[in-house]
Amino acid sequence: MITFFENYIMNKSYRKVLIFGGTTEGRGVAERLLAQGVPCTVSVATQYGEEVMEPHPLLEIHTGRLEQGAMAQLMRDGLFCCVIDATHPHAQEVSAQIRAACEKTGLPCLRLQRETGRTEKTGGERADDRCVFVNDVEEAGTYLAGLPGRVLVTTGSKELGRFVKALGDASRVTARVLPAEASLQACREAGLAGSQIFAMQGPFDTEMNCALIRHADAEWLITKETGAAGGYPEKLRAAQECGIGAVVIRTPATSAAPGMSPDEVIARALKYAGESESTEEAKSTDGSVSIGDPAGHDASENTEIKNIELKKTVIKAQAAGRRSLFLAGTGVGAPEAGTQEAHEAVASADILFGAQSVLDNLKSSWPEAAGKAVVPVYDARAILQYLQEHPRIRTAAVMYSGDSGFYSGASSMLALVEKRRSEAGDTSETGRDDFMDKLDIRVICGISCVSWFAARAGIPWQDWKILSSHGRFCNVIGEVRRHVRCFVLLSGAEDLRRTGALLLKAQQEGTLGLLRLIYGYELSRPGEEIRECSAAELTQVSREGLYVLFIENLLFQRFPVLPGLPDSAFLRGRAPMTSSEIRALSLCKLQPGPKPLIWDVGAGTGSVSVEAALACPGGRVWSIEYKKAALELLKENRDRFCLQNMEIVEGRAPEALKDLPVPTHVFIGGSGGEIGQILLEVFSKNPGARVVVNCITSETLAALQTALKRLPVQDVECIQVSVHREETLGNYHYLRGMNPVFIISFEGSGTWYAADHAAAEQQRT
Repeated sequence: MITFFENYIMNKSYRKVLIFGGTTEGRGVAERLLAQGVPCTVSVATQYGEEVMEPHPLLEIHTGRLEQGAMAQLMRDGLFCCVIDATHPHAQEVSAQIRAACEKTGLPCLRLQRETGRTEKTGGERADDRCVFVNDVEEAGTYLAGLPGRVLVTTGSKELGRFVKALGDASRVTARVLPAEASLQACREAGLAGSQIFAMQGPFDTEMNCALIRHADAEWLITKETGAAGGYPEKLRAAQECGIGAVVIRTPATSAAPGMSPDEVIARALKYAGESESTEEAKSTDGSVSIGDPAGHDASENTEIKNIELKKTVIKAQAAGRRSLFLAGTGVGAPEAGTQEAHEAVASADILFGAQSVLDNLKSSWPEAAGKAVVPVYDARAILQYLQEHPRIRTAAVMYSGDSGFYSGASSMLALVEKRRSEAGDTSETGRDDFMDKLDIRVICGISCVSWFAARAGIPWQDWKILSSHGRFCNVIGEVRRHVRCFVLLSGAEDLRRTGALLLKAQQEGTLGLLRLIYGYELSRPGEEIRECSAAELTQVSREGLYVLFIENLLFQRFPVLPGLPDSAFLRGRAPMTSSEIRALSLCKLQPGPKPLIWDVGAGTGSVSVEAALACPGGRVWSIEYKKAALELLKENRDRFCLQNMEIVEGRAPEALKDLPVPTHVFIGGSGGEIGQILLEVFSKNPGARVVVNCITSETLAALQTALKRLPVQDVECIQVSVHREETLGNYHYLRGMNPVFIISFEGSGTWYAADHAAAEQQRT
């Protein structure tokens, strides 16, 4: 039986295709191209767009919204043959940026056209008296503002806020959005909560749409003219069957060339992909595949390998009937950035695995890679599967950019190998000859961008805090406050400008002092530059490319490590605020670790949230508050301290807690009389959460004590704190007493029984 990999290696070696869009059509086109053996990179805007893509050995996914410059950089770096624009038909601005980036890079742009399903019956205006066509969400909201009835919005979360603003009444709206955190956050920002949100992945049939309409008690349905792929016909039929009105947002007119059908796009993409240079392999008469030297010799016999230890490793493994797998770092880019051992691992290998960009770089600049069979796959599972299916391969190398131990895929390969070996157990008992037992793994380091930059800049790096904002959340400002020197891996020029803006704002607000900033550009490549500059200059960098940033906090010692900022450090207004002494003691009782996820329930001015976020730069803080005045102060205090790791949630607990990520620690400063329900929500999400509650009134303390008797908690501690501050009265000084505060700390026992519903219901009522 010919496997997928055998077909790919023997018959096809396509160039890569770049696809923009997390749409249904985009996924369909990607799946069809992958089935043909065409490597694809799919760019999606959200994490959810990545999650719904089926994994494939030839598939790479780029997650995150891109501007035109970043699109062009991605196109250049990926060595693509063409670009497919499969974005939503209403995403006209994104499509325009894709076309402009293609023009800039000279790549063909194939626009996938979705059939909108518009019929002559509508006449471009009305299908009947209850189906109205409009141009955008503002027009839809304005139209419905003068009409009664609830509204079911099915146009997604991106423009939800604009629709609600035009409608003028968020209470009338129920929205169906994707089950992603960004979508839920957009709903909250638009003023929706709880039962007003359906977090579901469509499209749906008519019956399901009818059920949603009835559940929302809607009199109007908002949809886009998205065609059959977006479930547009089923939505209109559901509105008609339920006897409600439909407001349809037209597909925007575009000046671009008309799009193509999926079949046309596939045909054109295959033509552009073509067949690249063939691999060095030969088919034997029995149909098996011989990969490596056509004559059947081992690569280690044809190439002079100076590294005696590595040569012994290969020879001993082959003599013992074992196989060698090298996990090697290629360095930061240039051939001289790769170690001699890495070069010789390539020379000794029968086949090379890695990302397409890494393999392209090897073939163009490493002499040892000439004529080698390559497979553009870096997924650990796919590589092990390939080796298991091809027992003739005796020595293989997986090549990673940079260093194999620094943000490298080698870590996932080592973890998978350990897991597979532990699962295999003792093969003598099972009688299986598990190939994992005969696979020798050797990790080969490369020169990382950290050591390369440090050498070029002449700065020892042993005390640097290494950070990465490349495709992940990174609290740069918080880490810079905590460390003398930080080194940041960046996604590109846009990320560098954004980081520069954050540093500049922190300096202007006085939460960061004097900084020394040095950026590295295109390390080891012909355009390499190491430059010292100011934060303001970072915001003006325009050249696209690969960047790193060194940050030295020259006033590091001035920033406090422990909580206890003076009350005057915060904007207060009339909102309640936990005083400095109580705040410091409460956070000490909370005992957060280095990377906690903290809920601050009833955040008030946000003094506890701010101090927690400052004390734990590696963690995240979610501040929950429903009072409008307090929310404004929350935002102002967060911005005043330039906190990237503090999120504000508008809403009342416990309802506002349902969609939040699972907490490790919870501080409750205000409960609104719902302390029992709040704790139920906390422990249903994390049975072992650590909780601290501040109580001023006897009623809150009594309610808390009642709740604790019914909840699975342990290590309950209750203390009362009374603080007196010295004040001046004329020529005299006296102590003014502050309200005593109960500080109660406890944690879940680690067991939460859903069946214990009676106590929960009793507490709820």
